[in-house]
Amino acid sequence: MNDRHSPRQRSRRPSGPVEVLFDPAKPDTELFDTLAEKQAEQLEVNSSQLRRFFGEIKDLYRRFNALASGEAEQRRQEIYSTQIEPRFKMVRSKVAYATRAGGQTKLPERFAEFLKTGIQRVGNQEEFVRFIMHVEAVVGFMYGKGKVKQ
Repeated sequence: MNDRHSPRQRSRRPSGPVEVLFDPAKPDTELFDTLAEKQAEQLEVNSSQLRRFFGEIKDLYRRFNALASGEAEQRRQEIYSTQIEPRFKMVRSKVAYATRAGGQTKLPERFAEFLKTGIQRVGNQEEFVRFIMHVEAVVGFMYGKGKVKQ
């Protein structure tokens, strides 16, 4: 058998369904620390796939901040609902496309499920911001744990 991974490496690879830990009701300290680290342990992805999806949601986050800076809460929610949310929710379809059979570099199913489920759980601009920060923390832990392949 010509397998690039030793038995030890294979045994550490996550298997089975991913437990998506993003919960908008959790406190920030838990979302951005313990839950993010636990989530990172369940995921693997290559760096180009990570850049593609993380870059897209970070771009939406930057756009939201530019448009909503200094605005009242009601106006921030309106900006999110009309200008950011449709594009943010569309990321789910892009993730689904990237996980299709026969795709050039198929997105790992566990990473895809993490993104799709997390996006579904976001219901307003505050949860959007918290999700982006959670993903950023997860990505940091993934790099630290060697879960991002080159």
